[in-house]
Amino acid sequence: MVLELAVAAQVPCIVSFNAKDFGPAARFGIEVLTPNILLEELQ
Repeated sequence: MVLELAVAAQVPCIVSFNAKDFGPAARFGIEVLTPNILLEELQ
């Protein structure tokens, strides 16, 4: 359901501790990040 919402909302990424659960996200052009990686990218 989260991936469906992300696709419908056309978001660039999903942030989750369970990144492995969002393998198909790449098929829709959505990057999956862990919170730590997101914080590193924001610095």
